[in-house]
Amino acid sequence: MKPAYVSANDVERDRLHTLLARLSDDDLARILPNGLTVANVLVHLAFWDEYTRSCLRQWQDSGFWVSQTNFEALNSAVLVLAAAIPDRTAADMVRSAADAVDLEAQSVPPELAEVIQSNGKVRSLERAQHRREHLDQIEGVLPSR
Repeated sequence: MKPAYVSANDVERDRLHTLLARLSDDDLARILPNGLTVANVLVHLAFWDEYTRSCLRQWQDSGFWVSQTNFEALNSAVLVLAAAIPDRTAADMVRSAADAVDLEAQSVPPELAEVIQSNGKVRSLERAQHRREHLDQIEGVLPSR
């Protein structure tokens, strides 16, 4: 039986794929209430999925450790880079990153998963939480189809 976080990731990754398949160029450039474009948010998601995948790999290789992460500084830096990434590239990046991190999370041994979760890093395994937040934002500004 697979862990609940794997199933949750599958659901939100499928939701992401469905959304990406219908996004037009205008949709990718659409501004969210926070002032970011849909494409900017996709780069943000891609970054955090890749960051998390790197953490999961390191933890599997070297054991779990907690690092101090300045989330606000990283998010600000990602937005600078996101502005330079073409919108369609952002869509490709987020798809690839979501697929990769979910596969990595699926391969985490149960003992390590337990340590990750008991140290408050559940979102490192359950990427669905972060994805869901931003997919809700994006879907909220898109016209009904």
